[in-house]
Amino acid sequence: MTSVGFTPLALEHLSLLHGWLQQPHVRAFWDDGHRTPEQVRSSYFEPDPDGFGFVFTLVQRPLGYLQAYRVDPDSEYGPWRSVQGETWGIDLLLGEAADTGQGYGPQVIAAFLDFWKSARPELRRVLIDPDVRNVRAIRAYEKAGFSAVGELLRPPVTLQLLAAEV
Repeated sequence: MTSVGFTPLALEHLSLLHGWLQQPHVRAFWDDGHRTPEQVRSSYFEPDPDGFGFVFTLVQRPLGYLQAYRVDPDSEYGPWRSVQGETWGIDLLLGEAADTGQGYGPQVIAAFLDFWKSARPELRRVLIDPDVRNVRAIRAYEKAGFSAVGELLRPPVTLQLLAAEV
């Protein structure tokens, strides 16, 4: 496996993340409405004790963004938490359209699960929630060891909830 790295999101990544979030292939399934660098900064770079952002690299080349967030019992994902230990949710994007369909997603996710488990020994389950129309992402997550556990209606979309035990 090629070397995947995770660098905590820092203000020096603002231009990079802002650019990725404007890409049509990203906006198709991750359109948070943040169009300006200031909107991206205030949304992604504010401290959150239960959420972490990372720029991931492949062979030291910035490839995309991954965020992890704690799943609490009272969250909408609470019913899918692990009975014991911690449950975290993740979201990720590949920044450049040319990098999609290359098999990077499963590779990055597998590396992140190892990385996050070593940082969080109580981790037992990881959830991810792609749009049901994002068949390519769902297939990548399944290759990384995730399986469907439910659906969430979040009009106008339906999310496919997948889980991996770690």
